Amino acid sequence: MIIGPFVTQRDIVEVRHDDTLSEAAARMRARRVGSAIVTPPPPGSKFGIITERDILRALADGADPVTARVAAYMTPKAVSITAEWHVVEAATTMVEKGFRHLIVVDDEGRAVGVLSIRDIVRALLHDRQRMAAG
Repeated sequence: MIIGPFVTQRDIVEVRHDDTLSEAAARMRARRVGSAIVTPPPPGSKFGIITERDILRALADGADPVTARVAAYMTPKAVSITAEWHVVEAATTMVEKGFRHLIVVDDEGRAVGVLSIRDIVRALLHDRQRMAAG
């Protein structure tokens, strides 16, 4: 089963690498998501990502969210996948790399969504229900 139909359908949340953690957290909270794509992309990478776990780590490190910048705590080389990936392959990648979010790109490498662990669970439950229904 491919992940395409289960990718979060909300617009992608973007933050700038020079935004503060507070600004990033506020944008993520307003949209009720656990991650944001960082723009512009870091040198040598297509996408960066900041997640709720990154912000939590920053706070635990004693960072001031009003002055600390996204660039200091983001993942600069986020893993991206296509909508044609199998759900098990995406889940395996998340487990092996310790991620809860993967950036979904189209054939031209443009970000079209973010696959979250919640989306994986939704896909697996859907498959399970479909199998149970016969």
